[in-house]
Amino acid sequence: MIRAVFSLLTAAFAMLTLNACSLIQGLVPEFKMPKIPLPSLRTVTNLVPGMPDKDQVDGEDPTVPFNSRGTLGYGHTVRVEAYEGARGTARIYRDISMVDTQGLLPLGSVGSARVGGLTLPKAAEAIAAAFRLAGRSSRPITIHILSVENTPVVSINGDVREAEFIPVFEDITVERAVSVSGGRKAGSTAHGVYITREGQRRFFTSLENASNDWEPQAGDIITLSPDI
Repeated sequence: MIRAVFSLLTAAFAMLTLNACSLIQGLVPEFKMPKIPLPSLRTVTNLVPGMPDKDQVDGEDPTVPFNSRGTLGYGHTVRVEAYEGARGTARIYRDISMVDTQGLLPLGSVGSARVGGLTLPKAAEAIAAAFRLAGRSSRPITIHILSVENTPVVSINGDVREAEFIPVFEDITVERAVSVSGGRKAGSTAHGVYITREGQRRFFTSLENASNDWEPQAGDIITLSPDI
């Protein structure tokens, strides 16, 4: 008798738990990350004249799977440009290098930046910090990551859900790139957008205007203004 009552109570508790879970799932909206379109069929060959055609340091540089929303690790080869200054910018670095077994990205005479295990936005910050430390300069440093493992990318940051890099895809526009990244923060009323190329920053009053006047290319930094 006691065993039968216990079984009935257990079954009733299980039913209540399932119903409660279903109710909670119905009340909490599900946020789905937008899908990233396939990378452009354009190769990296035309990204930067004078640089290697492929993101490959040497014959022993392995081909490693790359996800623009993932983290960097051993074997990932990165194409980087660095600029110093704000109005009158000067390019101070341009090269490709591979993340080594210790998670370090060599940066020529500057030294290296520890990027292993970092997302691309965090890796860009680490690279900028390495240049600032090496130069001991108070001038702004702008880092452009053009591609990783032969995948051209653009950076999207500022008034967004989360800073990230996305692959350059066919028929990309500024609006489409921002849409793929998830758009502005919830409740944002700002409209302005800055786009940085070769260290130079340009302002647009809206994403629509930016899309009409600017064609994104690998290495561009799209920054959504939180104020304007």
